[in-house]
Amino acid sequence: MRTVRTRWTAAAGVVTALISATVLSSASAAQGATPEGLCGTGFGVVNSQALPNGAGTVYLLYNNGSGENCAVTLRSGSGGAVYMDVGLRHAGDSSTATWDHGSFAQYAGPVYLQAAGICVDWSGAIGDRSITVRETNCGA
Repeated sequence: MRTVRTRWTAAAGVVTALISATVLSSASAAQGATPEGLCGTGFGVVNSQALPNGAGTVYLLYNNGSGENCAVTLRSGSGGAVYMDVGLRHAGDSSTATWDHGSFAQYAGPVYLQAAGICVDWSGAIGDRSITVRETNCGA
């Protein structure tokens, strides 16, 4: 009986270690998130705007090969999940709007929009801090 108990205790320790490692690696990956990494291959940052009080930054990216824009909101600090959003649309055209919003720990998005040669409006928020940028990046 004692051997079985020792093996179960050892197995429980291994499982706990594996779960802890998985949780820590997931947190580290999120904290190391970059706009380019979130949007994917071929995207580069073409504009960014800091949110008030250093809450984070909203990034606008573009892919020259596909003519597609991407937007993400990245939190500056760490901590539990808070309300975040990111939005992107053709300038002044709400019918083209694409949004991601919810309770997130590190970032909102990415959101994508085909916009080669078209001005875009983009925005983001973390908690009660938000920013909206209108009619930018008309050529990219």
